[in-house]
Amino acid sequence: MQIVRIRRPTLPIVLTLLLGAGLSLLATLAGARWERANDRLQFQRQTDGLTTALQRSINRYTDLLLALGDFYTVSEQTVSRTEFNRFVQRSLATYPGIQALEWAPVVFEQNRDAFEAAIQSQGYSTFQITERASRGGLIRAESRPYYIPVTYVQPLTGNELAVGYDLTSDPTRRTALQIARDTGKIAVSGRIRLVQENNNQFGFLVFLPLYNGPKVPSTLTARRDQLNGYLLGVFRVSDVVEESLETFDYNIDFTLSDRSAVATEQFLGHYDAATQTVTTETRPEQTIGRELLAQETGSCSSFADCTHRLNTGGRQWAITYTPAVGYAALTLWSALSTLVIGLLLTILVARYLSQAQAELARTRELSQTKIRLFSMASHELRTPLSTILLSAQWVEVAAIAHNHQRTFRRIRTASQRPTDEPAAKRPVDDC
Repeated sequence: MQIVRIRRPTLPIVLTLLLGAGLSLLATLAGARWERANDRLQFQRQTDGLTTALQRSINRYTDLLLALGDFYTVSEQTVSRTEFNRFVQRSLATYPGIQALEWAPVVFEQNRDAFEAAIQSQGYSTFQITERASRGGLIRAESRPYYIPVTYVQPLTGNELAVGYDLTSDPTRRTALQIARDTGKIAVSGRIRLVQENNNQFGFLVFLPLYNGPKVPSTLTARRDQLNGYLLGVFRVSDVVEESLETFDYNIDFTLSDRSAVATEQFLGHYDAATQTVTTETRPEQTIGRELLAQETGSCSSFADCTHRLNTGGRQWAITYTPAVGYAALTLWSALSTLVIGLLLTILVARYLSQAQAELARTRELSQTKIRLFSMASHELRTPLSTILLSAQWVEVAAIAHNHQRTFRRIRTASQRPTDEPAAKRPVDDC
């Protein structure tokens, strides 16, 4: 029975494979880390650009009120309805996110009837100070120490219900009004459902307080006593966001929220990069899944890294970014190519070593075969020559008596040459 020996890889080949695979893996891990760092850097730069665009857009809208406030200051707080309408026309045509620009003076309870009569005489025969009823409609406002009714509205079309609405009757609006009054600066309200909005989107109000006099009073008491009224802008969240991102083409979704509000009223809208629109519907489950995926794949190391802050009239808005489906940065081709190339080089080197060892083994085997061949040839020649030598000795003994010793000695010497000494050292016999 013939035993077949299984040839095992030699130690150099095994070490080459282990070393090459290990180096390839380390290079792959380093490449993957480098590529993920680049992905995060690219994602961070894109989100920074989006955040900057949104902040600039919001600032542009709030600056409208500052310009309108300067107009009131120059006019010494005596701006007529016609002058107001004429001044805001260009802004309404330029900024698509404006729902309305309004003026709302402070009206005390004792001056209510006279104020309503004055507005009615201007062509608004049904004008009265109103508030929202519990069932959703508008009713005459209840008696209170003072009112802040919307008096000037542009554009009027579509905003008729806002005329005469008392801003202090709504808690969300009232909170922003008080902050603006006490600080003397622009204040932004929490999210609101616009009465005149049919697209089911959220809006927010921006208030600018105006006081009796060209400057903001220096003390809190003086600011409360000298308040004259408010300029306010009613803005649509969706339109403001969509306008600011028209020039961007990033596959990045984000959720806009108001961190200054209570938890149930923080959500302002979700931006879908595929449609480039903002919706106020609850985010779908796949969006939440993508947020978790973004944490796992490294586009953001945590939610905090994907969230940027916006300062909006004293309120803190947050934008939480997530890579959209098909975001190009979530690939690791460089790392994978490094691993493939490293393994291929390792295999080539191992194959070269294997071929070199096989060639060396064949050379050794050929040398051993030659040695065995020479040994066998020597053995095969030695046997008959030994027989000839022995026979020659016997013949020599027998031939002594006949004086033929020299001839038989020559035969014996010649038979010993192939086995006893190298050919170069053999003496040449005379014939």
